[in-house]
Amino acid sequence: MIISNSGPLIHLAKAGRLELLKELFGEVIIPYEVKIEVIDGGKDEGMADAFLIESEVENGWIVIDKSNNTKLKDLAKSAGIHIGEAAAIMLAKNMKYPVLIDDLAARRFAIGMGLEVAGSIGVLIRCAKVRKISKIEALETLEKLGRIMWLSIDVYEDSRKIIERFV
Repeated sequence: MIISNSGPLIHLAKAGRLELLKELFGEVIIPYEVKIEVIDGGKDEGMADAFLIESEVENGWIVIDKSNNTKLKDLAKSAGIHIGEAAAIMLAKNMKYPVLIDDLAARRFAIGMGLEVAGSIGVLIRCAKVRKISKIEALETLEKLGRIMWLSIDVYEDSRKIIERFV
């Protein structure tokens, strides 16, 4: 089980690899704030990934947590992160689960809170390592992610090299 922020859901859905989260973690929990951003906001903008993610909520492996934390806005503002990121981090801390976040500032904040943090690229590498997908599939997905999300050339190349080492 893992808690997710918006970024990894959107990125993996756009890359056609949302199912990797189910294969690795079984269940993904998202705060209500993330649901509003990803599904409601995405559907309002006609984004196909929003409908894919909503479908997986209906399938039951993406679960929406509706607990209410009234201090999220203040936390997000003081940490310089978005409210969905703050919600995911606090939910992960409260539930003692790892958190999926791609944004660097939010990742640093979560690590500072003592959380185990993963992102879209980490999910891809882990899936290739445990052979949930082939090396070729992982490299193709890395290429797609490189077009979908911002990746530094160093992160892209390091990730590619790690994946290429897998048998």
